[in-house]
Amino acid sequence: MTSIKDLLLSGLSNRESEMVHFLRRLIQTPTPNPPGNTTAAMNLVLQFLSERGIFYEVVEPNEGMPNLIAEFSGGGGEGPRLVLNGHLDVFPVGDLSQWSHDPWAAVQADECIFGRGACDMKSGTTALVFAFAELHAIREHLKGSLVLTVVSDEETFGPWGARYLIEHRKEVLGDCLLSGEPTSQYAVRFGEKGRLWARIRIRTPGAHGAYVHLSRNPITIASALIAELQSLQEIRAPADTPLTITLQKSAATIDKAYGHGASSIISSTTLNVGTIKGGVKINMVPSECEFEVDIRTPPDVPHFTVKDRLNEIVAKFPEAEIQVLDDDAASTSPPDHPMVRALIENSKRVSNVEPSPIIALGGCDARLWRYAGIPAFVYGPSPTGMGTADELVRIDEFLHIAKTHTLAAFDYLSTKVD
Repeated sequence: MTSIKDLLLSGLSNRESEMVHFLRRLIQTPTPNPPGNTTAAMNLVLQFLSERGIFYEVVEPNEGMPNLIAEFSGGGGEGPRLVLNGHLDVFPVGDLSQWSHDPWAAVQADECIFGRGACDMKSGTTALVFAFAELHAIREHLKGSLVLTVVSDEETFGPWGARYLIEHRKEVLGDCLLSGEPTSQYAVRFGEKGRLWARIRIRTPGAHGAYVHLSRNPITIASALIAELQSLQEIRAPADTPLTITLQKSAATIDKAYGHGASSIISSTTLNVGTIKGGVKINMVPSECEFEVDIRTPPDVPHFTVKDRLNEIVAKFPEAEIQVLDDDAASTSPPDHPMVRALIENSKRVSNVEPSPIIALGGCDARLWRYAGIPAFVYGPSPTGMGTADELVRIDEFLHIAKTHTLAAFDYLSTKVD
């Protein structure tokens, strides 16, 4: 006897070309952030839902940055409230000369789609939109309710996107969140490292380049300060915690998802000096040098421990002052949650791929749900070219993600008719 899930999978297989076409149109609609205008791309989503008779609401607290909320209740009675969340804004393209294809053309070649947003995260958002529509069509077989949020402003941490919705529209919290941010089909993210961004400015009187006795050089001071900041990377999670042990078991998957060497830093604090500037002319002792640091903290390391150590190091340099730009602690959800199990089992069903539960090196909107006490999980395509040139998504991986999302959400909300 054919089950509901068999019919879902068959229906999605029949829609593969439609999903690819929609994704390409979404990529071909530029949404770089900054400036972050997603109106045209959102209109594609609204048109898709309207054609299927699905009600939605647009919440636009900042002009040009619309957010979508759509929801429906199942016909099977009480049950959990599942939220599907994706975003439409993307990174800027950067230096066009570094791209092999026009980043806004969504070129389809070598069984991939190239373009800005291909993996981060227009493919994941497309997968969730189609999952929502397919489940809406069989809603009488579901318990509880399903919510779709498609947001703007994720790349700048969501003050007009997910963060705004969580603060002003509590109904989007639900009981569980599923996101399609990049992970790779081999990994389900149940958490992410914390983020601490800071700007450090060093000021001195400055002088003529030949009169170095009159002023310390702030660039030299910055060099010494940066060297000391490297010690932050010695702060690691304890080796014997359940989380660390879980991540050690998934070391091969972490390296497959994020590149070789990722497993060695997943439980460590990391430091990146992202920008530095100072000086006016070769024969002048500068009066100012400024640099910015990106620090990531593992979940089993108290965030304040790293912040305190950062401030201690900066305090050793009287000419330096620090400004915290962003401060988000690490977040995790239970790695054995029913949604994790549903994603693993349905990934195996779709493509015989068994993903492992891991945490992310970077951050996404899912953390906002975790901060609110809601379990949040991420399953999306590989992060190939994310934030750099030649971003792409493999078509087979994109379709795998879309099918797995749909079946996993069905299981989470199912009346278990099959």
